[in-house]
Amino acid sequence: MPWPWCFPSRQGQPKTTKTSPPPSDETGLKLLYDGLAPKVDIVAVHGLGGHRENSWTAANGVNWLRDLLPSDMLNTRVLSWGYSVPTRENSQQKISEQLVYDLWKLRSSTYTANRPIIFIAHSLGGPLVKSALLYADSVQEPHVLDVRSIKSSTHGVIFMGTPELDSRLLGLQSYLATARDSEQESSDIYKEAQWLVTTLQSYPSISQEFWSLFVHERSDFMSTNITLDQTASSPLQKSLSHICIQADHGGMIKFESSLDEGYLKIKEHLVCAAEVLEQETDT
Repeated sequence: MPWPWCFPSRQGQPKTTKTSPPPSDETGLKLLYDGLAPKVDIVAVHGLGGHRENSWTAANGVNWLRDLLPSDMLNTRVLSWGYSVPTRENSQQKISEQLVYDLWKLRSSTYTANRPIIFIAHSLGGPLVKSALLYADSVQEPHVLDVRSIKSSTHGVIFMGTPELDSRLLGLQSYLATARDSEQESSDIYKEAQWLVTTLQSYPSISQEFWSLFVHERSDFMSTNITLDQTASSPLQKSLSHICIQADHGGMIKFESSLDEGYLKIKEHLVCAAEVLEQETDT
């Protein structure tokens, strides 16, 4: 039973259709839009058991990354990254490192190694992106130093329904303390919990180098003191902004049209960020 502590209880919320894990030939990066004159790479990372296309596709067949965003952001390249469910052989840490190498390989082969990156991460995709950036920042081996460009090129991250280091994870930390030096310490659940806590505790050391937007499903605010739609005047101020979307955990990343309120909120931040990054590139 993986990730029992990651998310708050969702009792009473509408049920969402489960997405089957992607087959091996549907993992890795997929180009959804190449842009007219791309100045920014937008990279989407789905959650646990998700799919690099289906997870972002609404019931009417609209994949907003492919069908909506390009019309509003002509000078971007939009990519979606898929991965399989973590296993003992392919841990979350290895998966996050694969994200770094997949991006580095693509960007090097297309001569865009230093193009700015904005990540969009849903659910478990959030910790995976954080882990990937921490890994890229820590690489010391001379033959792989180029992968550090993934972290140095990252300018922003949109976290959609991702676990954060707050009271919801106190139970996880308590579990680690209780299970330490017992048979549970060798279990997959213990290792998952340890990776998650380590990632969330380490990420603040580099988080100030990016702007961050935290997107919450409506129920997330029922027991918190976060101000709804607490948005900074510019998402490039390296600040923390919070908005919410009227949807459940799975539905918060599916938009049926360009008029969807949730899509408009996400687009506002992406467009603003891209415009500032384009200006910086041109100067």
